[in-house]
Amino acid sequence: MSLVSAIFLVFVAAVLLLYYVVPKSARIGVVILASLAFAGFLGFYTLLFVLISAILCYIGGLLSGPNKSNGARNAATIITVVINIALLCAVKYYNVLGFAADRLDMLFGAVDGANSFFKFAVPVGMSFYVLQTTGYILDCRWEKITPEKNFFKVLLFSSYFPQLMSGPMNSYANLSSQFEKAKAVKFTVGRICEGAVRVAWGFFKKLVIAERAAMPVNQIFGDHVNFTGWYVPIGVFFFAIQLYSDFSGCMDVVIGVSHMFGIELPENFNCPFFAKTVREYWRRWHITLGGWLRDYLMYPVLKSAPLIKIGDWAKAKFGKKNGKKVPTYIALFILWFAVGYWHGGLWNYVIGSGILHFFYIVLGMIFEPVSKKIRPKIGADKLYFRIFQSVRTFVLMLTGFVFFRSATVMDAVDMYAAIFRRGVALNWANFSSSGMNLANLIVLAVAVLIVFAVDAYKYRPSEDDEPRSAIAFLRSKSVVLLWAAFMVLVVATLIFGMYGLGYDSGSFIYARI
Repeated sequence: MSLVSAIFLVFVAAVLLLYYVVPKSARIGVVILASLAFAGFLGFYTLLFVLISAILCYIGGLLSGPNKSNGARNAATIITVVINIALLCAVKYYNVLGFAADRLDMLFGAVDGANSFFKFAVPVGMSFYVLQTTGYILDCRWEKITPEKNFFKVLLFSSYFPQLMSGPMNSYANLSSQFEKAKAVKFTVGRICEGAVRVAWGFFKKLVIAERAAMPVNQIFGDHVNFTGWYVPIGVFFFAIQLYSDFSGCMDVVIGVSHMFGIELPENFNCPFFAKTVREYWRRWHITLGGWLRDYLMYPVLKSAPLIKIGDWAKAKFGKKNGKKVPTYIALFILWFAVGYWHGGLWNYVIGSGILHFFYIVLGMIFEPVSKKIRPKIGADKLYFRIFQSVRTFVLMLTGFVFFRSATVMDAVDMYAAIFRRGVALNWANFSSSGMNLANLIVLAVAVLIVFAVDAYKYRPSEDDEPRSAIAFLRSKSVVLLWAAFMVLVVATLIFGMYGLGYDSGSFIYARI
């Protein structure tokens, strides 16, 4: 069931009706049943993996909690976390096993992978909820939370249907408190309208912008033998538009639906393309994943005995100031390697979403003292310099997008080489052969400008500050204005969106990760 489908909207409407009709004490039960039904709609194996992950999460939390010896708790934590992550790796990275994958297919009776058990067993968006349940087990071991004895509460936490496919990732402490608050939430037209506007905004981004931008992206990345020279940066630029609209649109749908239930999910984007550095960009893009990796990977690695020993050695070798940077760089490398590997287990992801950004960030840290001395002399507080920083960061991110969108590392390298090759002429006829005619280009340009304007309104220079809410602004002026915005978005999506019989808008990009 796609999040941008009529059947999903009908499903949400039916669940909402039941949710607000039943006694408040039964609301959580409705959401649990809805979550299991949603997983079932995605497929039998998705439902199976959701249940297995929830059971592991529940057992792992109980065994990792207090009132047991440290040895038993450590063993329970390690075993359940390893099983959880191994389960993810077994299905997520099955296609990168090569020869081993072929042997497993033969073992299960598949012919040329046509009936591969693992191929069809891969559930949608498993990466998100496996990491989320792993975080729960670790929180129990570190005594950040008390292990939950009610299995159904853990099941709801791990399978809550709006965020099942693509996040945003959440902690048990935060999400469980939201579930408790939701029991007392009253039905109001204003709440439903706010959620509906957010959902409509997500549909607009996905169907009007992302699907339209995908046309030149698919053509240029699919044929960089002929589409060379300026076509390459054009294709990468359109992919940036596609990816942002696709992923942030997905989050808008998820957060909007959840808001209708009175359950507030964390924001996953905070105007990332306005970031002045790569480091800041990653604090504004996929915020919940970054927070998870920081709390459950980087900080524990930094505090580990091997890194402490390396830090002591480095301080003695290079001095206290420089030596303490060595373990930080090592932890950052592990973090960014994990980010890249998490995106797909192939080297193009490891490089494009991980290692490349590690080098950008480390170089920024190395040259930060020099930068601090130069900034006052070049007017770093001026608007023009902030614009320059944002453009520079955007261009650096585009270099990573080449690897992210390419099928392999060699394809990405060839994309770079294609910039200097001669292929078809850069003209309107060749560019529009993908389907991006003048009408589509105008629609895309206007839609992108609207998104840019909304992000400009939301933007706060400090990434720690909550962005302004355009929906809250409209609501503060008039409920009628909010409904008008909803109707405009719906009409615009119906008229300009790319959907319908014979057209497959596809799933959200990050839902396939």
